[in-house]
Amino acid sequence: MTWSMSEHTDKSGQMRALFLIPPVDYGTRSLPVDRVYGCNYGFDLKPPIHLLQVATTMRERAGWDVQLMDCPAEGVDAEQFERFIGENQFDVICHWAVYLSAVEDVTAAHRIERLMPGAQRFVFMGSAATWRPNEMRVNEETYCLLGEPEETLLELDAAWRGEGELTEILGLGWWDAAGELQRGEFRPLLDVSALPMPDRTLLKGRYWANRLPDGPVTTLVVSRGCGFRCTFCCTNAVDQAIELEYKRLQPVYVDRPPLRKRTVDQIVAEFENIAALGYKSVEIADNIFTWGKSRTIEICDRIAPLGLKWVCLARANMLHDVNMIRAMARAGCQLIYMGSESFDDGLLDDMMKELKVRDVVKAVETCREGGVEPEVSVLMGGSPNETWRSLLHSVRAARRLDTKFVHFSVALPSPSTELYDQALAEGWFIEGDYRPADNQQEVIVDLPHLSARQLTWAIKVAYATKYLHPRAIFTHASTVKTADDFRDRVKSASRLFGFLTGRSKSSARVRIPPGRVTPEGLERSV
Repeated sequence: MTWSMSEHTDKSGQMRALFLIPPVDYGTRSLPVDRVYGCNYGFDLKPPIHLLQVATTMRERAGWDVQLMDCPAEGVDAEQFERFIGENQFDVICHWAVYLSAVEDVTAAHRIERLMPGAQRFVFMGSAATWRPNEMRVNEETYCLLGEPEETLLELDAAWRGEGELTEILGLGWWDAAGELQRGEFRPLLDVSALPMPDRTLLKGRYWANRLPDGPVTTLVVSRGCGFRCTFCCTNAVDQAIELEYKRLQPVYVDRPPLRKRTVDQIVAEFENIAALGYKSVEIADNIFTWGKSRTIEICDRIAPLGLKWVCLARANMLHDVNMIRAMARAGCQLIYMGSESFDDGLLDDMMKELKVRDVVKAVETCREGGVEPEVSVLMGGSPNETWRSLLHSVRAARRLDTKFVHFSVALPSPSTELYDQALAEGWFIEGDYRPADNQQEVIVDLPHLSARQLTWAIKVAYATKYLHPRAIFTHASTVKTADDFRDRVKSASRLFGFLTGRSKSSARVRIPPGRVTPEGLERSV
């Protein structure tokens, strides 16, 4: 099948595209979804870096006229958004749909279709679009980019121009004349060093991050993949989609997609661009940033003069060299998040973490010696052998390390993980299968030794004892420097208090309001 481009371009022949994060009004909980990691309703608001990467790629390589609209960050509600749609014309609307955002993305697309029937092509990408593309259809020209999106969208653009067939495009989901979903074969992974640098001038919203008090703040991703095989791990949002497609190649879960990194020169150039744009702080959202001591030190030595503050993720057993930590501190690193997950060696082995509790303790000590704040995590229910005793032990052990932050979450067996396969086979899902949920507040499984009710109670106790302690309140209050800082801290505190008291919108199973345009399948999944 080929498509004529004549009805979908301006007079110059240039495709006009809107890359959209819809208003929260279209969602089920009226809260912004974190689209960088894709697994929670964020306590902060991060730039949608993965969507930005695709938008930049299409502008630079396909010549598209691109606009990125992030309604939550720009303060745009449904009424303002619909007025904007009525006053503008786009040839294609592109959505970055993670599990938690699928309802609002599809609802927004249906609303656009009703306002301008037959005028748009809709493109969905991300974990939700890859997992259940059949639930994303809006009209006859709806397309899903399965897994890694950039090359698939470039080839789809060529097909729209009459330079290819839909049936030949790898990694594409589309519907034939009979309304049947067609899925292209797996697309080989691209060379991430060939991607253009994301153009942050496309971002018009206000963003902030809990771990970074100095704004403006942006997000950076300079690698894809991980290189390790933790059974539970829900990687950042682009890798979730890639891993879902990668599983199609394996009749039995064996491995994860390979790690791919941008070059040191590219990473430094992007930091320089970020500084030149006036940003003060950066959240590095790579699954792991510290790939190799010499590489990390080289990057840090070269970006140190920029004066940026930043945070990153790393494995505990990669944080034992104090010279590397000192180089990171000199370069502006404020905090390193390490996925410690459990303080029980047996459970770590169950999860295939490939580290021990002593590695975490040493990493915390080394970070402090090197001048960088460490953050540890406790993942509740990451192993089916988790018990009430082991869970409480991990919470207490994490508190004894006395880090400023401890990240508490509940294992959600995401469809991209090995834990999902086990949970489905063993019947642990409360509703028979995975449903989108916030891993910082919700539980969707009953484990062999821990019920969903026990896990819910445990995470509330963990948050309360850590963050409602007078010393913790004083520590976090002391970081407030501006009125915006104060407002952001109040937002986070109110969300936490609402969750602990049972009044949080994100802790309740909220149904879609009557009359909301949403496919039945998505409504059932919420």
